[in-house]
Amino acid sequence: MEKQEVIELMKSSKNSKEWNENCDKVKKDNNNDYPSWWYFEIILSGLCDNTLGSGSSKMKISSIGES
Repeated sequence: MEKQEVIELMKSSKNSKEWNENCDKVKKDNNNDYPSWWYFEIILSGLCDNTLGSGSSKMKISSIGES
């Protein structure tokens, strides 16, 4: 996916579930990783906060592993 396609896809997210599904699509299209420009264009630009609400870019995500 081109950068603008990714930005539009992420902007189209209606809730956190859809946001996460779109993140998975982006990663799948980029060899299971985020593009090198992701942090600047999606997080620092405010796109995440504007789409999901203020403070969304500061979310802490923990991995869930087996104990």
